[in-house]
Amino acid sequence: MKTLIRIALLLGSLGLTSGATLARQQNIEFAPKDGCKYGVKQPECPVRMECFKDANLPKGGRCDCNQLWFKIPAALPFDDSEWDDGLSTDDCKNHHLARFIAGMFHLSAFLMTTAFIYTDVAVLRELKRAKALKWNATAYSLVFMLIAAVSKFFVDFIYLTNTWDGDKTEFWYHSRSILFVYFIIPFNAIIDFEIGVTWIDLYDRTNKMSKSSSYLIKALRVLSRLTAFIFSFGFLLFVMFGGMMHLLFSALAPSVAGIIFVSIAGSLIVKTLCPNKNDTANPNWKVAAAITRGCKHTIGAKIVEIIALLGMGFLGKHPTLGYTYGFFNILYFWFYNIRMWGWLHYIIYGSRKHLKKYASENASAYFGFSTIGLNKATTTQFSKASSYMSTNMSTKSSVAE
Repeated sequence: MKTLIRIALLLGSLGLTSGATLARQQNIEFAPKDGCKYGVKQPECPVRMECFKDANLPKGGRCDCNQLWFKIPAALPFDDSEWDDGLSTDDCKNHHLARFIAGMFHLSAFLMTTAFIYTDVAVLRELKRAKALKWNATAYSLVFMLIAAVSKFFVDFIYLTNTWDGDKTEFWYHSRSILFVYFIIPFNAIIDFEIGVTWIDLYDRTNKMSKSSSYLIKALRVLSRLTAFIFSFGFLLFVMFGGMMHLLFSALAPSVAGIIFVSIAGSLIVKTLCPNKNDTANPNWKVAAAITRGCKHTIGAKIVEIIALLGMGFLGKHPTLGYTYGFFNILYFWFYNIRMWGWLHYIIYGSRKHLKKYASENASAYFGFSTIGLNKATTTQFSKASSYMSTNMSTKSSVAE
């Protein structure tokens, strides 16, 4: 646990250093007359403005209102002034309805991520208390998801504050890149492949194998982790030589790799454990059903992640449709959350022997109710309220008849 806290502090300090450097570079009041360099990492535009392609300017780009924060150009004032200093932040106005909707989505994502961190830590602590926390694929998956969630916690907060103009100098906005590049996107693939290793462990435990088969299982574990590392490290190398657009398109690789791996590996382990999915008498049926649920969450969420990344990549700098970038951004982070909740639910179910006070088929861990301190009170009161309402309605309907 102390190691995790140190990692979180290191993550925050790296972000602060990066943000401080970029914030100092962005003390620009007016858009440059010769334009801006499109796609570079260093900002050349005033706060709340972004660089868009424009072949008519010497540098190949122009500074315009940043549509990620739902800023739109205001009507230009005509004051008969002989000199024009150029566009500034004051020339951008807010689209209030879009900002409110986007802000509420970012707020809900922030709360979901906070609940996930709490739940993940609670599960780790309970496994440790039950002396069941072994450094195997399950523990690694929980730790990797926790690191990704802590990074996403900061990103959600950054987007929330910027959407509602809380980050006046965009200090935190320019701190977010390090969270994407080193944590959120690389761990996208690492988490999926590590969950696959838990399936390999499950197969290993449920089958008696020869010595050669045991070596094959070990080789599969190494191959899965090596593949995840290749995709993650490859993504890092690719982004180092490009800008934000390179980041968005290269982020497709971990998502696509994950969806292919989960589809194939998930199908194989389910068929191995329970060849007939309708055979409820099979002792492995519940485990197979839990894996199927986790795979459905991941595959569905990853499809939306891919759509969101393509939308941000192709339309983010579009002169007319650029405003959709903000909504694609929300889609990506929302479904990143849903995918991790699905995996966490699967891990809780798989560790249910050691999580008796948390695991429940009625109070789903997917919604976080099964791992908070008020679990019993919450579920009991909810059940009482539901029962009271249904009884009331049935009584009224019988009286009416």
